[in-house]
Amino acid sequence: MFGLVALVITMNVLAVDAGDLSSGADQLQDFEAGSRAGMLFAGLAGAIAITAELRYGTIRPTFLVSPRRGAVLAAKLVVGVLVGLAFGLIAEGLMTGDASVALAVRGIDNQLGGGDYLQLFSGGAAAAALWAAAGVGMGALVRNQVGALVGLCAWMLLVESTSESFVPGFGRFLPGGAGTALAGNNDKLPAALAALLLLLYAAAVATAGMRAILRRDIA
Repeated sequence: MFGLVALVITMNVLAVDAGDLSSGADQLQDFEAGSRAGMLFAGLAGAIAITAELRYGTIRPTFLVSPRRGAVLAAKLVVGVLVGLAFGLIAEGLMTGDASVALAVRGIDNQLGGGDYLQLFSGGAAAAALWAAAGVGMGALVRNQVGALVGLCAWMLLVESTSESFVPGFGRFLPGGAGTALAGNNDKLPAALAALLLLLYAAAVATAGMRAILRRDIA
């Protein structure tokens, strides 16, 4: 995550025309990489929380000690949300620090105010927390660790990044687009609608994962 954020800062701040970074809206869009990195790595951490146990077989003694599978997955969801909050805050902090330094190096005034930073950190952390919950559900649903991790990366880095090329305007309704709107990186969706969409996505995937864990045999 550190490396990804640093790379994006190099591309989005140091390698573009200064005129493209003159307004607060332009600068917020460049901060989008921090929000997306936080969501992606939170989702990966959530998936690992369940797929690591499935991969190495420790899920069997876990369910022997705690036979109520729903309670086990619920606990993983709670911890996943907390870990997601941490990933979101760290990613936004990295992006904010790196971008501020890069803007200063280029002699570009930072146009962001306290309200912008408040939404970046609070919205980015909330988005990452919901992605972590969805990651737990995805891991429980897919079960295969490599498949779950590759699927999450492909979704964020490929599907969401190319969706606008096929259906303009559709990307804002996807989980990543809603997350960046919640963090204030763009105004394509109201923050309340973005939060509702993300909550529905996370609830749907977590519920599907819960049903899969309850119904399937643990080999």
